[in-house]
Amino acid sequence: MHYRQVKIFILSWLLACASLGARADELSLRVVTENFPPYNYQTDKGELAGVMNHIVQELLKRLESKQNIEVLPWARAYKIALTEPNTLIYSILKTPPREEKFHWLLSFLSLDINMYALPRAHRGQISQFREVQQQSIGIMRSSSHENYIRQHFTPHNNKIITNISYLHLYQMHQRQRLDLLVAPRRLIDYLNQSEQTPPETRPKAIFKLPFPYQKKLYIALSKNSPAATVTRVKKALISMRDDGTIARLLARYQI
Repeated sequence: MHYRQVKIFILSWLLACASLGARADELSLRVVTENFPPYNYQTDKGELAGVMNHIVQELLKRLESKQNIEVLPWARAYKIALTEPNTLIYSILKTPPREEKFHWLLSFLSLDINMYALPRAHRGQISQFREVQQQSIGIMRSSSHENYIRQHFTPHNNKIITNISYLHLYQMHQRQRLDLLVAPRRLIDYLNQSEQTPPETRPKAIFKLPFPYQKKLYIALSKNSPAATVTRVKKALISMRDDGTIARLLARYQI
């Protein structure tokens, strides 16, 4: 009986060690993003939609990681990715102030970021910011272009309005509570359709932000993530690129 008990104990110990080893090999990530249609967003039913969401879902599947994707206000998602290790963030622009703050894994999809006005307010393009210095302007809080806009307006200008939602900014613009709006072109196209905005009141691009704000969307990892995690995630993404998975998803969405 004593020998049998020892044998059972050893077998149980070996099984426990194997189980711990399997868990140690599991990749634990926190995955954060924002509502950023048409690239990644939640539907009214809470379902994830958009090509970037589907790319990341496929990535998590290949990594055998069962983490949920958290759709948060951008400022909160960005802060989490800045401070917490093993945090995957997307869709994020790589700009000089951000360059040393993340591990940049792979990029997709170029953005055209413009300043928009209502058609009746501006007849043509502007060439200098001084032409709109006295007008109110809406920008996404903690976005890559917020600092750029602030640099070209008077310090502490109370005409700069930030919000955590592009939809809210768009609606404020339509209600003439904002004179100007800064946003990516495809996002404005999406909101024109989803909000069923009449053609005569759809925002009109009057100024295109310069380089480096016309950049590609990235998937990135927090800077304090272990090197092994960075290598593993990047390897999976490169595999998806090389086997044509990413190209097929982009083609499906015609983006």
